[in-house]
Amino acid sequence: MKDANPEMIIVHCFIHKENLVAKNISPVLNEVLHAVIKCVNTIKASAKCERLFKLFCEEQNENHVRLLLHTEVRWLFKGNCLKIFMLLFDAISVFLSEKLEMKCLLTIDGNAFVSYLADIFEKLNILNKQLQGPNKTLVDAKAKIFGFITNIELYQKHINNRNFDQFHWLQKCEVTDATVLVVVNHLNTISADLKERFSDLKQIYFPTWMMQPILVEMSDISNMQYQEELSELQNDESVKTFF
Repeated sequence: MKDANPEMIIVHCFIHKENLVAKNISPVLNEVLHAVIKCVNTIKASAKCERLFKLFCEEQNENHVRLLLHTEVRWLFKGNCLKIFMLLFDAISVFLSEKLEMKCLLTIDGNAFVSYLADIFEKLNILNKQLQGPNKTLVDAKAKIFGFITNIELYQKHINNRNFDQFHWLQKCEVTDATVLVVVNHLNTISADLKERFSDLKQIYFPTWMMQPILVEMSDISNMQYQEELSELQNDESVKTFF
């Protein structure tokens, strides 16, 4: 196909690339993530333990226990798992109070790190969902991905200034300077990794007639077939609602 169309740009799966970006975390954050996974797996290790945890949560009036017990701890689901883990954090911290991993998560930095991970994975999950579904185009993907990169760079500046408003769980924590440094470095890694992995998409130029066909002058199009298609688009009232 490339031989027949030498100008063709081959773009690899966006979802796979984004998942690779999500996996690229520092040793400190990776240790915290594995502590969460171990805590969840401890609860799910046996039917008896699950049952005891469920009863304990019911006594604490917690409503999300079934979600945690039925959430798979895999990369695509880590955002969901972390979110539910935070919703049940108080109950889990009591239920697993003697567990070493839980003690690590209860330190000032440990609590801030798991809170940040819950926030950033949720943002990555939202991007993942935005790249899927029917009628998604390269134009849509480029806008979502590079808009996300811009947001990540803004988050870096805000967090450097100790503004955590865009991070639901992190803003509830005590955040040390050491945590700020780790978070900013991770955001920088995400930004750089996304730019590198989607450099091929960045190079793709979308002409005006693709982006705003209603505004294109017919005289600017030399190809007769394109002129005919553009003429139909510009005179289709239903199409105008999309531009």
